Order: sequence, then C-alpha cells, then structure tokens
Amino acid sequence: MNKISTVIRTEFLNFFKNKGCMVVPSDSLIPTDDKTLLFTSAGMVQFKRNFLGQSKDSFTRATSCQKCFRTSDIEQVGLTTRHLTFFEMLGNFSFGDYFKNEAIAWAWEFATKNLSLPKNRLFITVYKIDDEAFRIWKKFVPESKIIRMDDKTNFWNMGDSGPCGPCSEILIDLGYEVGCGKSICGPSCDCGRYLEIWNLVFTQYDKQLDNSLKDLSKKNIDTGMGLERIVVATSNKKSIFETDLFVPIIKNTIEILKIKDKNMGVSRLRVIADHARAVTFLISDGVLPSNDGRGYVLRRILRRALRQGRFYNCNKPFINELISTVFKIMKPAYPELSSKLSNIQYIVKKEEEKFLETLEAGSEILSNIISSYKARLINVVDGKDIFKLYDTYGFPYDLTKEIVYESGLLVDEVGFKTEQKAAQNKSRTSWSGAGEKDITFYSLVYMRVNDTIFVGYEKYISEGKVLVMVKNAEEVSELSAGEEGEIILSQTSFYAQSGGQNADKGKMLNNSFEAEVKDVFKPIGNLFVHKIKVVKGLIKIGEDVVTVIDIEHRKQIARHHTATHILHKVLREFFGQHVIQAGSLIVSDYLRFDFTHFSAIKKEDLTKIEKKINSIIRANFEVHIESMDINQARSAGAMALFGEKYGNIVRTVSIKDKNSKNNYSMELCGGTHIDKTGDIGIFKIISETSISTGVRRIEAVVGIAAEDYILEEESLVDRMTEILNVTKEGIVNKIQKCIANCKKLENDCNLLRNNFILGEIDSYVKQVQEINRIKILFISLDNVDVKILRNMSDQLKQKLKSIVLVIASNNKNKASFIVSVTADYIKEGIEAVKIAKIFALGINGYGGGKSDFAQGGSKSLSKIEIAIRNVTQYIQTI
Repeated sequence: MNKISTVIRTEFLNFFKNKGCMVVPSDSLIPTDDKTLLFTSAGMVQFKRNFLGQSKDSFTRATSCQKCFRTSDIEQVGLTTRHLTFFEMLGNFSFGDYFKNEAIAWAWEFATKNLSLPKNRLFITVYKIDDEAFRIWKKFVPESKIIRMDDKTNFWNMGDSGPCGPCSEILIDLGYEVGCGKSICGPSCDCGRYLEIWNLVFTQYDKQLDNSLKDLSKKNIDTGMGLERIVVATSNKKSIFETDLFVPIIKNTIEILKIKDKNMGVSRLRVIADHARAVTFLISDGVLPSNDGRGYVLRRILRRALRQGRFYNCNKPFINELISTVFKIMKPAYPELSSKLSNIQYIVKKEEEKFLETLEAGSEILSNIISSYKARLINVVDGKDIFKLYDTYGFPYDLTKEIVYESGLLVDEVGFKTEQKAAQNKSRTSWSGAGEKDITFYSLVYMRVNDTIFVGYEKYISEGKVLVMVKNAEEVSELSAGEEGEIILSQTSFYAQSGGQNADKGKMLNNSFEAEVKDVFKPIGNLFVHKIKVVKGLIKIGEDVVTVIDIEHRKQIARHHTATHILHKVLREFFGQHVIQAGSLIVSDYLRFDFTHFSAIKKEDLTKIEKKINSIIRANFEVHIESMDINQARSAGAMALFGEKYGNIVRTVSIKDKNSKNNYSMELCGGTHIDKTGDIGIFKIISETSISTGVRRIEAVVGIAAEDYILEEESLVDRMTEILNVTKEGIVNKIQKCIANCKKLENDCNLLRNNFILGEIDSYVKQVQEINRIKILFISLDNVDVKILRNMSDQLKQKLKSIVLVIASNNKNKASFIVSVTADYIKEGIEAVKIAKIFALGINGYGGGKSDFAQGGSKSLSKIEIAIRNVTQYIQTI
C-alpha cells in the first residue's frame, strides 16, 4: 500500500501536468543556477531566471516537488509540531501565463476535491488591499473565512526594489485542542492550531526605490505547499512528526537508543528525525562536513542531532544507523539515494566519531565553566570564556549556547562576537559562493542577447559577431592594443570552463585586430564570455571576428577528460558501486578526480588500476558522443553526477567495447573528448590522497603530460645513480645501507641523549607551576623514546609526590606524549585520561588511558602551545 506522502506527491504533479504545466524535476539542494545561495530554500529558486525573463525555456507553466533546506527556524525544530530544516515543497508556477483566477481556482480544486480536505476547516488569508483576490475567493468560501492580513505575512518582496506582490494562504484548523485556548485565537494566531498549508504569491508589481509600485508587464505565479504539512492535514494528524515521513525514523531511534518511555524527550526525538533526513539529502547532493560554507551547516546539524542522544545516555554514533530508514521512506521519490547509501552512512559515522571525541573533552571544560559561574551566582557566561572554548577546542558556539541555556544560565553573545571579531580581525563573513562571480551584471546582458552558439564540438575555427565588450565591469564600445577585457560573441568555437573542465585557449582575430583568448566562462545560461588581451589593432562592437582555438591544448584536455571516464569506471569495477564522482578538474597538465570511497587505496591496487586503464587505452575503443532523451540515456545505463542538473535532452559520452554489444562506460557529459581511447597515449597515477571524510582524490597524467612526467622520473633516477655512485639496479640496496647506518647513529645519539635527560631530572623539578592550587609540570623534548618519557614520569612523581605531569616529545614524523597524575589529585577529580584528550585536541592528535596514566600522539607538536594553554585553562576551571 502506498504511503499518503507518496500518493500526494504523485497526484499533485499529475494534477498540474493536466493543467498544462511542465513537470520539472527537483533541483539539487546546492542551487544549480545561483552559486551565491547556500542552499535551495524554496521551489521557486530553480525558476529564478524564468521569473526574471532570462530563461530560454519553452514552457511558461511549471510544477515541481522541490527538496528544500533552511536553517532560519533551526531553534524551533522539535519545539513545535511544524518546523523543519529539510522539507519538500510542492509548487506550481506561471511565468507571464495564468494568474490569480486560475491559481486560486486550481488550489481550491486540488485541496477540496483531490485531497478531500473538509471545506469547513479551511480558512483563507489575503493581502489587506488585494480586493481582486478577495473577490475570487468569495466564489469558493464565505466572506467570514477570508481574512485580510498585513505586509508582514501577506506581501512578498525580492528586495528593496524589484518584483514583488501580494500573497494568499490556505490554512486548515487542526482543532481546539491543538491551539492556545484563548478566546481571540484565530487564523492570525501563531499557536499552531491554524496550519498554513499553501501559499500563493502573485508577483504583479515592480517596486521602485521610492517604494511606489508599478504593474509588471508580465505577471507571475509562485505557489508553495509543504508536503509534510499537507500530509498532516490529509491524515488527520496534529503534527508533522506523526506522519509516515517521520514515524519510522522516530521508532528506529527509540529502538537504537533503547528508550523505554517514548514520551520522554519528545522534542529531542523530533530533532533527530528532522536532522537525519537533512543530513541524508545534503550528503547525497554532494555536501561534505567542513568548517565553512555548506559543510559547516551540515556539520552543525549532524552534531546537533548526535548530541540529543546524550539525553538518553547514548555516547556512541547512532545517526548513521537512521540513514537506511530515511532511504526506505524516500526511495519512491528519490531512487538515486540507493547508490549513495553506504557512502552516506560511512561519512556520517566518521563525523559522529570525530565529534564525540571533541564533545567529551569540550563538555568537561564547559561543565566546569558553568559550575564556576553558578558557584559565584553569576547568571551570564562571559563571551571570552565561550570564545576560548570555540577557538581552542573547535567546540561549536551553537552547541555551547544550547548547553548553557539548558543549565539555566545565559550567554554573553555580544561578548562572544566581539572576541571572535578581534581574533579574526574581521566579522564573520556571509557566504559569497566560494569565489563565484557576481552574475548580476551578466544577467542584465543576458536579457539583451541570445545564448552564444557553440560550434566547438565540430569546429576548431568559427566566425562570430561581437555583441558585447566589457572592461573593468563596464560595457565599452571598443578595445585597443594592450588592453584586457571580455568579449561576448554570437558564435564561438571556444569551450567555456564547465563540469570541471578548463576552457580552451587560442586567439580571436580579423583583418585589423588580433587578441589572445586567455579564458572562457559561462556566468549565466549559455552566455560565453571570452577573457582576452588585445595583441594588435582595434576591435569594435558589431565587427565580425574569427575564433581559433589552440588545437594541441584542446586535445590534451580531451585526453585527460576521456581518461577520467575510464578511471571512474575502473574504480567502480575494483571497489563497488558506492564509488561516485564527487568532483574533478581537467586541465592540459593533469587530471584530478575526486570520488567517494571509505579508505586509502593500497599501492598494489593503484598499480592494478593503472594497468587496467592502460589496457583499455591500448584496446583503442571508440568514443561515441550522442544527444538523447534523458530517460533513454538512463535506461541505457548512463551515469549522472553529484549535484548536476540535466535537461530533457542530454549529451552522452560512451566508450564502446568492441568485444561486446554493451558500452564499457557511458556518462552524461558536456565536455570535449578524443575519438578513440588509443589517442590518450599512456595513463600514469601520480598521487592518491584523502580530501575529506569518505572522499578520495586521484591525480594522474596522460599523453604528453605523462611523457613529461616519466622523463622527469628517469632524470631523477639518473641523478641518484650519480650521487650514490651505483647502477640503477644498485640504488635500492645502497639506500637501504645508508638508512641502516643512519639508524645506528641515531640510536647511539638517542641513548646518550636519554641518559643525559634522566640525569637532568632535578632541573625539571624547578619548572613546576602551580595553577589553581594544583602543581603541574609541562616538558617538551625532541627525539626521546616513549619508554624514557615513562621513566622520567616515574622519577618525577617520586621526587615531587604530588604532581600533574605532561611530557611530550617530537620524533621526526610523529609526536608522542604522556600524562601522569598522582593519587591525591585523582581523588580531587583530576584524571590523566581527561587531560590527555584535552592536550590531544590542541595538537590535532589522539589520547587515551586511565585516571592515573594516559598517553597519545600526533603528527607533530607544532601546536603544543595551544595544547598547553588548553590544559592550563581546564585546570583553572576545576
């Protein structure tokens, strides 16, 4: 039996399809057409160009079920029955086509006939002076159920100026028992009784800078109905968390956390369920945990969900176990999740493990800080203390704030922000699209000119007319010798940077002008912008020019691009279907391929992968390029990539296996490629590394770049034979002998050094500090064995009787440390294992042990001052 949510999703899209709307698939949570936005937060985001008249789409009516993500109400998630971070927005849109009459009539028809919502429980809101909407609604509902509202709730603005218009909402009364119980409770009350299920936005005005409104020549419709909310209304539930979209996740959480009373901490279960959904879809769309931008938001909500488990005495990763439940619920609408499921689970688990380590050390310190303030009867925790926790331990500010509030204290937010600004010498910057160009200027240009005709797949040379020229972000009528600028043509043979592939290089010329083309990019749609430097002559608007690409540069990029397709296929053959491309860079010098995988690849496996790829190259398979319907391409097995948005007609790149009827590889791709795999030459891997949790990176070279790389390696070997005075065959043996001699000398030196250090115990005793009545000694050494550190610890404890010891040593490629605490301090609650974890955080290392002795390590002690400061601050709070 189909779930209510699945039925509604399908029925909504079919209803508006029958009204002449184009059914458009959901865009990624990473907006495809607006890189300045963090996330897709509404159904209209992917149609922004359509609303602005910049789109070349043939349809003027559309409908979609859009994945959305917002953090504006994150503090309310769990506390109310309706707030979410991740949700699905059902919408229907008109771009200068139908307007209020149809939008209102269709909304009422779908709500009351298709969904069978009881008319007596439905209420309507309109903008206070929107008499037109009021008159139309009167055809369907009594006047008494139409409420006029003000600008705050029922007027939509894009900004201080520009397109705007009144809104109309459909609300459903969930019943007296849900509300506040006040006699004045009504549709305008925010108690939750009257749930907004559908918002109709009538974009009919152009707001001027003086706030006056002018009618738009083409009026638009933008509607949004939250799927989760409409499921509540149709299933007679009181909360979105009681619907088929959430109940299985909450039940699974109760089982995993072994919660006996399901009514205990209901708000926490809601937070976990919502955030588990959000995490699943964010990672599925290519967002990975990090300390900035989208990755920071993902990390924040994942950590927020994980921390709820501590309320139920769960101190282990568990969110990863919920991902499969989310998948089962959402599979009918998003089947693509299946190929990414294991990778999502792995990334989530690793991030959980990482955070639990931070949480243990940071929570201990925060607990002491809170106790200190309570003991002094101070209700507001100073921003300096909060910032130290954030800056030193990476303990999330939002999490700190929640814990402090839960303890009954307040946070000095102004003080925290002041400290943060002082430390970074700048205020916390807002998202700027990771360096993406501001497309506002180009959007205005795009409205005047057509898409650039790209003929570069077939031709290396073409002719085009100069339509626009730009210098220093301003349009100009001419560019002369020595000047740099940008040129937009009617037609070009230059490939613009796209899909990870770098742009062509070459020249642009006519009888009186020549320019070097340094780069080509597409800021919006298929508008090709050529970055040029005029070499000679003068070029003016309207002139015809010839574009000539650098053929060898193009071919070398094409070799690298086709090689990435083969690499992708071979990696999936070796490791499984969880391997998915997560990014790429294709230039003439090398290729960079990012892919989802759980662990480092062994050297012997890299060799096998390399050999397999070279065998495919030698087989000289044909590379076939064809445009086809996207459904046909998917049926044929074509792979689509993370976060990419595709139209109905797609370009496929197939590598034909001449020994089989099937394609060896088939991907949706707009890049340039060679004709046969043999044209690649030779493939050589130059590195394999980790770039984030669950994502690996391979860098490789092919063709001319591979030849150059091999020649450099051979040159290096030749130099080694000269320096070591051996043949090539004798290099390894000679190096091994040298290393053995060095190790012997090092061991002799270490023995002397260790004996010397043990003989200097008395000098270390003089370095003991007293912090908060506790004696502590920090010692930092170089190239000292852990055994010697232990011996030092034993001797110092015998001499000092009462002490906390932290002794560390830098040993070439790694560092070691030990922490030792005498029995009297253990009785006071000072434990070596806690100090070890705190010290380890400062040096980006690890630590563990018992109350009296602990040890750990890291790659280096370069941040030992931070680690010592961390421990000192911890001791001060005890």
